[in-house]
Amino acid sequence: MNVVLVLSGGTGTRLGASVPKQYCTIAGKPVIVHTLEQFQKCHGVAGVIVVALAEWRAKILVWKEAYGLSKLWAIAPAGADRQLSIRNGLTAAKGYMKEAAGGVIVQDAARPLTSQDLLARLVQGLEEAPAVMPVLPITDTTYTSEDGEWVSGLLDRKRLFAGQAPEAFHFWPYLKLYEETPTEILSSMSGSCQLPFSKGWKVKMVPGDAENLKITYAADLKTCERKLLER
Repeated sequence: MNVVLVLSGGTGTRLGASVPKQYCTIAGKPVIVHTLEQFQKCHGVAGVIVVALAEWRAKILVWKEAYGLSKLWAIAPAGADRQLSIRNGLTAAKGYMKEAAGGVIVQDAARPLTSQDLLARLVQGLEEAPAVMPVLPITDTTYTSEDGEWVSGLLDRKRLFAGQAPEAFHFWPYLKLYEETPTEILSSMSGSCQLPFSKGWKVKMVPGDAENLKITYAADLKTCERKLLER
């Protein structure tokens, strides 16, 4: 059984909109609804936990009913940062998972274009590894700089990959990591794979999707809307 954590606690300040980016309306629906609908359609997903600020709880429940999001199990409180939000989501999912073996998929609410094919690759990857991350190859020549002004080195792009969300993990070992790691250490980390990788987990890479855009800026909203309408 696989559960999904949809992280929706961001305020979207870089977008400059009146509401956080994940709650903006594109193609007739809030961004987060488009994101949740992908998991509603995914056969490999049993349920979803949204992690959000308390003031959005009522609205998300309204959308659940309006758009038939029956897989939405619960809404957990957002933490002070991404890692603490993940921990809150895992804690909320614990009761639903009971003792069943399964995985957890960690997704950004502002990724409405995640495809069913990508989700299938994640679920399949969990049969081979405890952690799975979609990646894209780096196509540009990549340099390093010690001072941000002068080039100091050149990296081999054949060995470089850009990670995407969602990422997937074996649920119970992943929960254990978050329960045992002190808050200050969690808060010093960023990506969902950083903690398990730092503890020696093997992270399997699967092909990502160039269209799996995370909305960050206003132009991203227009791009996602166009692609959603094309679908």
